[in-house]
Amino acid sequence: MAKTVVISCWFGKRFDKPNEETVLANFKAAIKYLVKSVLPARLYPLFNVQSVVPIAPNNCDRAIFFTNNKLLKKEVLLKGWKYEYLQAGEIGEIGEIDSIDSSLIAKKIKFLQLEQRILNELYSFDYVLYVDSRAIVDDIVHINSLCDKGLVIRYSPEYKNKNTVWDEINEAKVVERYAAAMPETISFVENKIKDGEYTDQNKVMATGVILYKLGDMKYRNRIISLCNEVYDTCVKLNQPECQIIWCILSQPYDDLMTKVKAQNIQTRST
Repeated sequence: MAKTVVISCWFGKRFDKPNEETVLANFKAAIKYLVKSVLPARLYPLFNVQSVVPIAPNNCDRAIFFTNNKLLKKEVLLKGWKYEYLQAGEIGEIGEIDSIDSSLIAKKIKFLQLEQRILNELYSFDYVLYVDSRAIVDDIVHINSLCDKGLVIRYSPEYKNKNTVWDEINEAKVVERYAAAMPETISFVENKIKDGEYTDQNKVMATGVILYKLGDMKYRNRIISLCNEVYDTCVKLNQPECQIIWCILSQPYDDLMTKVKAQNIQTRST
């Protein structure tokens, strides 16, 4: 039977700090923030505290959760993950939940930009399944069965109607952390398509779940090449909205990918 490791991550603080408009509202929010900060993770469900650490899939061979926040260690282990701490000095200080820095750091995990020790561990599995912390996949056997090439990725949900890269750009440009580098990102897209080698009419993929068939040497080098290109471009542009970048740079690797409808792979957020 194929061996699968699931990887996910969280970079940044556990909770948003209060930012209310009135003194009273800010005081109440500050008290709530303080209580959440000291509450043991095992009591989160009793007090309806939304956690940034989901329960690990229970039907994979290993589940690894990467973070630069040591305060998450107990919860990560409690929820069935192997805890993998990445030192702040290597990847930046702990940032706010929605910061550009925290979002870009997470791309290191998604696109396999990891030290050789960790890569060697991942290479010992047939499949490496990356999942966003809000998109946990439990049916590992099913997603593996879909993989007849080098990787499996979902289309953006049909209701979002993202048929071109411009649809993704239009949605992203109103989000603060994506908007900051949007002029440079648009220039990148325009430069790629002007010579005809790339198209802007490529359907958008949802990069929150990607299954890599890293154990197959036939695919490994091209998988890593694609991941390197996407990650390096995100960093160069200071653009954490990787679906725009993937929509363009993945085109020469189309034969590497099994693309499926979003509803074909079920996910959970906690």
